[in-house]
Amino acid sequence: MIRLTLATVTLAILLLCGSPSRIEAQGDTKIVVGDSSSILLRADGLDAGGTWTLTDASVLHARPTEVLRAVTITDAGADKCGGSATCGIDTANAWKIHVIYGNGSVTFESTRGNKGLHLIQRNLPFTGWQRNGNKDERVFGHNDGLHITSVKVTNGVNNGKELCSGKGACLVAVTYP
Repeated sequence: MIRLTLATVTLAILLLCGSPSRIEAQGDTKIVVGDSSSILLRADGLDAGGTWTLTDASVLHARPTEVLRAVTITDAGADKCGGSATCGIDTANAWKIHVIYGNGSVTFESTRGNKGLHLIQRNLPFTGWQRNGNKDERVFGHNDGLHITSVKVTNGVNNGKELCSGKGACLVAVTYP
């Protein structure tokens, strides 16, 4: 008789799926853009293949049934969303978070029906983002001296309000589902 314990089942799932980030992507998917000595893009589960479509111009989360669950925007550790789980974004309507870095930008936006997630870049081609130690992370402009200088939300209580000081400590995290 073979006994299956929770530890055995967990190990079997890890072996079948290959990595914890793939497991995490099934539970939730967090996309983070932040800065320090470069701009960083971390998409949990990016290595999971079928959930993402990446091009030079955009990154599309290919699960159109998922709706935004949480947004956090911090600047030097300060919560810029005023404690709101979604930064005041009304997930029933189209929304955008616009992040400016140097002469380029990355825009998070809802896809058709306000479900799924689309990241669009301008002057920061995704093919130019380099891998770092974490396979779910890419960096752009490492040690170029630039920082995120602007973060603005469209559709929400922070609509159009500047949520970043431009001093190199901004972090935007968007979580699905």
